[in-house]
Amino acid sequence: MSTVYSKRSAWWFTIGLLMASASIAQPADREPSADREPSAEQELLPVAGEYFTADQLVAWVWERNPGITQLTAAVEVASHRIEPAGSLDDPTLGYVFAPRTFGREGQGLNQKIEFDQKIPWPGTLAARRAVAEHQAAKARTDVETLRLELAALAKSAYAEWFFIQRALAIHHSTYVLLGELLAVAQTRYAAGTALQQDAIQAEMEQVNLQRHLLQLQRLQTSVRAGINALLNRETSASLPVPADIATPVTVPALAELERYALDTHPELRRVELQIATNVIRVTLAEKAFYPDFHFSAGYNSLWDEADKRPVVGMSINLPLDRGKRRAALNSARANVRLATSQRDNLRTRLFGEIAQARSELVESVDAVVLYQTSLLPLAIEYLQATVADYRSGAGAFLAVITAEQQKLAVEESLERNRADILRGIAKLEHLSGRNLKLHGQALSGERS
Repeated sequence: MSTVYSKRSAWWFTIGLLMASASIAQPADREPSADREPSAEQELLPVAGEYFTADQLVAWVWERNPGITQLTAAVEVASHRIEPAGSLDDPTLGYVFAPRTFGREGQGLNQKIEFDQKIPWPGTLAARRAVAEHQAAKARTDVETLRLELAALAKSAYAEWFFIQRALAIHHSTYVLLGELLAVAQTRYAAGTALQQDAIQAEMEQVNLQRHLLQLQRLQTSVRAGINALLNRETSASLPVPADIATPVTVPALAELERYALDTHPELRRVELQIATNVIRVTLAEKAFYPDFHFSAGYNSLWDEADKRPVVGMSINLPLDRGKRRAALNSARANVRLATSQRDNLRTRLFGEIAQARSELVESVDAVVLYQTSLLPLAIEYLQATVADYRSGAGAFLAVITAEQQKLAVEESLERNRADILRGIAKLEHLSGRNLKLHGQALSGERS
């Protein structure tokens, strides 16, 4: 029975991520779910006993995760900064008067009115607006990244929930079978055609199955708590029954998955946007070597001659400190190189992880086919043969127990690998940046 739990360490890590994702994203001022009235979204969850799919779970998690709401608000904030970034500074209006000229005969109050507008070097405003647009786009990639992470967590949790339900069903049918075998052993022992140790072996196996049930129930409680944490619900709330997981007959080629990542992965898009932003900042640093313009117009009645009173002027700042501007330019260029290296490293890491995840998924698919076509039929046939031999008096009861244990291990390993298929798909989708739709329909083609 140890084969059932050979991959449990990976699941505990996933469970930790599930519960952490909800607790980290929970706003500080949000009340615990136990103190809240059930929302309309929560009421849309199917009741226990109904079926739900992995994609449905992902949709519910997206609806209920407060982190998505937070990042969506950040996108709105960044979007509202675009227009101000590309706008001119507010103009200034000045007014000065000579109070001692008030009431003077023949002249009246002497006063000066001046209007001033600062205009940066051509192209500066467009560059600033482009930086703000890229910042808003980067904020949108943060939302997409979180959605990808939550989708992968939700589908991995769904896969484990699927395995637990199947393992419990297998356990129940095995326990029923063992009860029948115990009855046969007791009947034969009473008739004097079997040893007492046969009945004792059957009872010992029943106790082992009960211990195995406790392990499954503990894991079931942990998985339920993790899924409910993602859904922002009570950890002990009941969950629907998972629908069947379809086994894909094809997996996208490695080159296709890499192309998906290059085209749609939000982390790659984010670093590409950072490169573009830093390139624009290089442009802004270059324009800092040129002066800004100040255009002014006004009226000055302090002048005695009327022709001198209207004035129009222009001034510029003098960018004499070229050292600090050269340092800012070098820093901007270094940031471009830094972001470019980050993109290259991220691309290499993604491609390596995609290749590994694809290999693991293909292995799980092939394993399911092997279990369904060969191992499980052989285990069933072997159990039936040993039971028939024992009933006829030609076989040993220990062989029956061994065959029952092998069948249980094969059945649970089959369901484990089926769950691993969905977990592998979730990992590939996270790495490629899109829903591959492999778990909801049968596909045609080659896997290699």
